[in-house]
Amino acid sequence: MSATVQKEVRYDGDRWRLLKELRERAMGIMKGLSEHRITAIVHGSVARGDVDEESDVDVFVPYQIASFKVGHALTGLGLEPASREVVQATPHSIVKAYIYLDEKTTVSFPITKMTERERGFYRFGGETTLEDLKRDTRVPGVSKELKLIEPTPYGHRESPILRRESVVAKVVGVDIDIIKERIRVLTRRRQVGRTGVFVKHEVPPDKTFEQVVRELIRGHKILLWKKDRRIII
Repeated sequence: MSATVQKEVRYDGDRWRLLKELRERAMGIMKGLSEHRITAIVHGSVARGDVDEESDVDVFVPYQIASFKVGHALTGLGLEPASREVVQATPHSIVKAYIYLDEKTTVSFPITKMTERERGFYRFGGETTLEDLKRDTRVPGVSKELKLIEPTPYGHRESPILRRESVVAKVVGVDIDIIKERIRVLTRRRQVGRTGVFVKHEVPPDKTFEQVVRELIRGHKILLWKKDRRIII
């Protein structure tokens, strides 16, 4: 077996400044949520460090919560949603709420109960807490290009994950089955392009996420396959 090809990436001043800007944006939102006793993470390139001009700030509350609590916390920060959506990726997936603050900043949370497997998808890509951001900590994770990103003092080290599933699972702290599933999903996405999601429905200003989800369930647009997929009232 050939040695793993690793690439050392050094960040220039512009990239460090962009990373700082994006992490400060995430920190501001997460601090505001924390003041309302809502714990959140930021995941993806902002957590790992390998940001570019296309990077988004994706803040996620990793547990069920009534949507009005999140909305109230964001309003307290002076943040009003540009739009809101209910999303179910596949008929077997959790139902999630997405609040779009602008084109590149979202706050999301599960409307239905997450499984441990679904929770692991965020660890797969890398996630950081508010305390991590305060300490300027970056974490390893896997990019959409299926590269393992490992932070270094000068930037990051990247390497392919194919045929290294067990090693990558240990580095990012998830079960190897999650690694294999994400490889399958992301490889297919690269081959055929984004195939869309099962449900993506806009939430009007006069309705809550929960109201819209119940309407979609009654209309058989959203499918709940497990008994524990309860909706928080």
